[in-house]
Amino acid sequence: MAQPQRIAYIDFMKCLCIMLIVMYHIDHEFFNYLAPNLNNALQAFRLPMYYFISGIFFKLYGGFADFTRRKVNNILVPFVFFVVLAYGLRLVEFGARYLIGAQPIDINPSILIEPFYMRSWLLTSPLWFLLSLFWVNIIFYALQRLIKPLWGLLLATIAISAVGYWLGSHKVELPLMLDTSMVALPYFVLGWGIKRLGVLEPSRYDKWGVLVLAVVALPIYYLSDYMNLHLQVLPAYWKLYVLPFVAILSLFWACKPLPRIPVLCHYGRYSLIILGTHMVLFLPIRSWFILRGGMEPGIGLTLIVFALTMLVLWPVIWLLKTYAPRFTAQEPFFKPGWKLI
Repeated sequence: MAQPQRIAYIDFMKCLCIMLIVMYHIDHEFFNYLAPNLNNALQAFRLPMYYFISGIFFKLYGGFADFTRRKVNNILVPFVFFVVLAYGLRLVEFGARYLIGAQPIDINPSILIEPFYMRSWLLTSPLWFLLSLFWVNIIFYALQRLIKPLWGLLLATIAISAVGYWLGSHKVELPLMLDTSMVALPYFVLGWGIKRLGVLEPSRYDKWGVLVLAVVALPIYYLSDYMNLHLQVLPAYWKLYVLPFVAILSLFWACKPLPRIPVLCHYGRYSLIILGTHMVLFLPIRSWFILRGGMEPGIGLTLIVFALTMLVLWPVIWLLKTYAPRFTAQEPFFKPGWKLI
């Protein structure tokens, strides 16, 4: 069976998101070295755009069991795999430290289950997004099945996001990122709506996207406040949605006419693998430059570590997609016919 043709500008958008995420994790202050409010402005779309892209590809498939099977294959199986992989690498590091007489590190097996009951955890904390994305898919599937009128679907989305916002504002945390999923639902629905409008195909109006992005960039920069979906640190309700919606739609519009850029599209296509492995790769690289190279945190260190991390990721992507395709959403782990119960 022929593979569906990929949309180059979608892969580019995913590449942009994951590269910004990697740079942010290398040094949380990196973007603020460049401009005082730049990190807040980037947060307006950096993760929301991932939900948006996922919403574009939402389908009901063949019922709840088939839908869930696909989401387990594409989201939860990679989640568990990357947690286990990180722990395995930690065991290797423990063995290496033991052989050279260095200070040991914690290898308590409880590290493996921390992601299932903690908000943040060791080594693979960026994987919180996968838990949240899984629940967003399940919530929207339920809304699609239960509510038929479009206006009812949109009202339900707003209501759920408002409850999630209230939970975040009152520091009420739900397990497995459910509260964050409620807040993120509108970004996902925006992507679903864009596909519904039929604007994914090239249009003569696409050439105006870059101009629109240039016009909205400054307002987004100056109006954005700190936002952290993971920890539910949220700005004013309107800023939580209006600014990301404007930023996402402008970027979507601006990216549509871009030609296919093979290297960037490759990173975008396998952004899931990058999400799951980048922390275990850049941490030793950054530590070496700080401890052995005597470098201080700053623009130079971040750019060097980022470049080396992305370089190392190229063979890592090849290895995992070639030898662990069922664990990295390249092939289904559970085949068709799998039953939920």
